[in-house]
Amino acid sequence: MSGSTDAPSPRPHAESPAAPLRIFAATSYGPHTALTGGRLRRDNLLKALAARGHSVDRLDVPGAPGIASAASAGRLSLTTAFRERARAADVVLLGDVFVLPMMPVLARTGRPVLVELVDSPYRLVGAAPKRTPAERASALFQAAQLVPVMQVLLPMADAVTYISDEDGEVDRAHVKRLPPDSVVPNGIESSLLDLPLTTPPDEGYLAWLADWRYPPNRESYEWFVEEVAVHLPDDVLARVRTFGAGDPRTIRGTGDARWDRVRTLVQHAGFVDSLAQVYEEARATVAPVVRGAGVNNKVLEPLAAGRGVLTTAIGSRGLPPEIRAHLRIASTGAEFAAQVEDLLRSPGSAAEAEQARAAVQALSWDAAAVRMEEALRRVVVASASRSAG
Repeated sequence: MSGSTDAPSPRPHAESPAAPLRIFAATSYGPHTALTGGRLRRDNLLKALAARGHSVDRLDVPGAPGIASAASAGRLSLTTAFRERARAADVVLLGDVFVLPMMPVLARTGRPVLVELVDSPYRLVGAAPKRTPAERASALFQAAQLVPVMQVLLPMADAVTYISDEDGEVDRAHVKRLPPDSVVPNGIESSLLDLPLTTPPDEGYLAWLADWRYPPNRESYEWFVEEVAVHLPDDVLARVRTFGAGDPRTIRGTGDARWDRVRTLVQHAGFVDSLAQVYEEARATVAPVVRGAGVNNKVLEPLAAGRGVLTTAIGSRGLPPEIRAHLRIASTGAEFAAQVEDLLRSPGSAAEAEQARAAVQALSWDAAAVRMEEALRRVVVASASRSAG
């Protein structure tokens, strides 16, 4: 738990359910980072909290999320300005695992701290590829890094939030002194729910949206090339179109027939501003996720837009049964390929699209902010109770 060595400055009765909170939020996922689902979650949650009347003082930690931002977080926490901003808040929200090096200083400010982990770091590291000696060494290095972060720094916080109870369950099994945890579900772009539900075009593409600079997305592309595409005829493979920053075709060089074939047949459209247009022109969408964060944008948003989705068990992880019921889920590469062909033949009826949209209707960022507000208020109330005692 966060301690109280330095005398905290007076603050209003933020434990009142009606009182707006002063939130000091620090995250590695700022404007300097790729617009991944992880950054969208932080941006939208903080924006929605501000819209609910709370004061949000946001600190974007420089450096790519990882070792670079962790080092920056530690250095920033040693500054006078950082301590003043923390003491001016009712509660501190650490927006990702990489800013946990701030905890030793925060523990001395007397302010309660909630850590928004989103995913279980142990789950992500456990799912890292281990096919080659280099990959196995990398996985061991990542696992070693988790020890001081998860076993020493995280237990200093007052609470932690995840995107699903599955993530909390994994960390509860690994972290000896895990703070009280709760779930803050993801939200989706609300404008997609307002799009007219149209019939998927007969000649539409199979849209695959991802930030291709993010390693887990690149691993998913490798799996698709080596395990799925080999089972697809040329005319079907040519219907797949990738969208997003970066270019997955550059992951491997030439000389491998499987990769050369995909480079020839699969079109990469790059980054696009209008998701609405992407979905409108799509026959359906695919999300062959093999590892990564559980933010689920690439699975939830197509349902909101009225398009069928084919994904994997990992891609649907953490989603409630009422949403999973509207997904096509494949386990193996051959099964995924077979369902790709079926998806092109029959992308779903208008009634199915309406039912799928209804299933995700409640997943707004406003609703997610309500859950986050509840979690923040709990740590504020608990902190006030400890101080009073």
